[in-house]
Amino acid sequence: LEPETFDNYEIGAKWNIRPDLSLTVAAYRLDRSNTRAAGPVAGTTVLTGQQRTTGFELGLTGRVTPQWQTSLGYGFTDAKITQTTAAAPAGRRVAQVPRHQFALWNRYDINSRFGIGIGLYRQAKQFATISNVSELPAYTRLDAALFVKLADRIDAQLNVENVTDATYFPVAHNDNNISTGAPINARLSLAVKF
Repeated sequence: LEPETFDNYEIGAKWNIRPDLSLTVAAYRLDRSNTRAAGPVAGTTVLTGQQRTTGFELGLTGRVTPQWQTSLGYGFTDAKITQTTAAAPAGRRVAQVPRHQFALWNRYDINSRFGIGIGLYRQAKQFATISNVSELPAYTRLDAALFVKLADRIDAQLNVENVTDATYFPVAHNDNNISTGAPINARLSLAVKF
């Protein structure tokens, strides 16, 4: 297959609202040619012509107060086929590119030893493949965390992902091989500073 080519245009800005709180914004356009995708038959690849992806991202990161840290991000992406091929007519949406994605993570330190965290991730529906036949539904996932300072140099952290045990489908390999997201799960970690 011919090599893919890319032209990427981006403009952005960053505003340090305070030394420990930043707002960022960026707008972009990505033009690709000689694109390829998984074919309708497992293990095959098809040429999909040219694609154009346009969008913007917005982010807020840092400390809202001395005890409260936040990380917020939103992205809008419009990705379409712009040149017709046998495998993909112009106008079809690019596979596994949701139009909207939103992520929010907050950590609040109750005192010098204990902190809690809560996060929300939201993703709009997307197509499984370039055929635009199978659709992966939109989903929302809720995560949580507990932070404990055990000693001067030892910290413990408990992360719980997908607290509500939501069923969701984040990725697909083709129209018939769609992966489920992880069910509720937890991870405990210890950090030791030397």
